[in-house]
Amino acid sequence: MKDRQLSENEERTNQPRARSPWNLLLIPLCVLSIVGVWVGIVWGVEHYRTHLCPPDAFLFNGTRLGNIFFFVAPGFPSLAAGLIVGNLLLWCVPAARATIEREPSGGAFRASQFGLAKLGAVLAGIALPLCFMGASNVWALTPDRIEYRPMLSVAARNYSWSSVATIETGCFSGKSTSYDFVVTLDDKTRINLMEESPRKFTEAFPQIQAALRGKNYRFSSDGLVGRCVASMPRRWLEILSKPPTD
Repeated sequence: MKDRQLSENEERTNQPRARSPWNLLLIPLCVLSIVGVWVGIVWGVEHYRTHLCPPDAFLFNGTRLGNIFFFVAPGFPSLAAGLIVGNLLLWCVPAARATIEREPSGGAFRASQFGLAKLGAVLAGIALPLCFMGASNVWALTPDRIEYRPMLSVAARNYSWSSVATIETGCFSGKSTSYDFVVTLDDKTRINLMEESPRKFTEAFPQIQAALRGKNYRFSSDGLVGRCVASMPRRWLEILSKPPTD
């Protein structure tokens, strides 16, 4: 009889206990914290990026790869940091803390926070340099020059507008439609001025025309094929279908 009671007690002890409703609050807290940390990192690095823009630039942007590194890389350390912050926010609620401490996993709070901190430090050590590298991979157009900063370079390269060797335009329809206005410089450097912000490019196009006037370059619109041409705004089609200085 005694053995049976002991067995029943052991089974009752080993049965998983229902988790507290407070744990449901942890999900939105962690999601909001992850987003908040990501926004904070991007906002801080964006301030660094704005200092790379020449004061006389009329068009400034990053490359596609650079922007991917800039915006995506901070997401990885944000996951770990956001979970830490979300856990701390819930832990600061006395009723939630008391309830969670009574749960079987309640005593693992410090260990889990320490583990997340170590993971976050490793991810930050990898992701943040990539983020800064991506933020540094920018180009700028000014009335008298084109400025381009390669991802692994500490200094920007400056080109006169007469360095433009070719201009190639086109579009591509996939999950989304992309537009190309690719400038190839005399050292083979290629910059797609329309890749990341077609609307800003369109607004700056008159200044691009003025900078290219009187310069010799080869123009090709062979990339204007497919469904994207039919759906393209008329103004963009006019820009991409003929040389800027025609």
